[in-house]
Amino acid sequence: MKTHLFENLISDKELFFIYSQVMSIPSWSITGLTDEEDSSFNNKFNTGPLLLVKKGNDPSSVQPSFYLWGKTILFRIEKELAKQNIGIPISIHRMWFNVTYTDNNQHWLHRDSCAADAKSIVLFLTPVWLPEWSGSFHVDGEEFKFKPGNAIIFDSKEYHTGKTPVEKTNGWSRLTCNILVK
Repeated sequence: MKTHLFENLISDKELFFIYSQVMSIPSWSITGLTDEEDSSFNNKFNTGPLLLVKKGNDPSSVQPSFYLWGKTILFRIEKELAKQNIGIPISIHRMWFNVTYTDNNQHWLHRDSCAADAKSIVLFLTPVWLPEWSGSFHVDGEEFKFKPGNAIIFDSKEYHTGKTPVEKTNGWSRLTCNILVK
């Protein structure tokens, strides 16, 4: 599957709402492995704030309200891809929110999964973001600028990384959501 960019998938009102809801949750962690199936490329862990919504079949990891929101996003993407005769799996295997800020270099080149049918979706959720703040996302060498409301979908086995924002983002953190579907 070719990497797809979805522009303005999430409206401004929805961005402000989800940003405020996610950022106000007190149960963030700092240890998130990308894929438990293959440790050969997974020798690092997330060293920045991470809010787990669902991990595998572990029912204790599910945060229902955010899971339901993620599922609605997935249905939007599925509908848009169907217009191009492209199908995707819609079963969420893992979902989490991730915050990056200046001096929080948690980005490294990695894959989310080795599974042939796995797709990754990265949502850009900060409602206010200026291009000069950086924060781009790269999939297999292709750059995608951080733009509020956009989403990227790609094969989970593709190497990808993000870029840490610059110093002055006027108090806005770079919030993304990563959804792994199989």
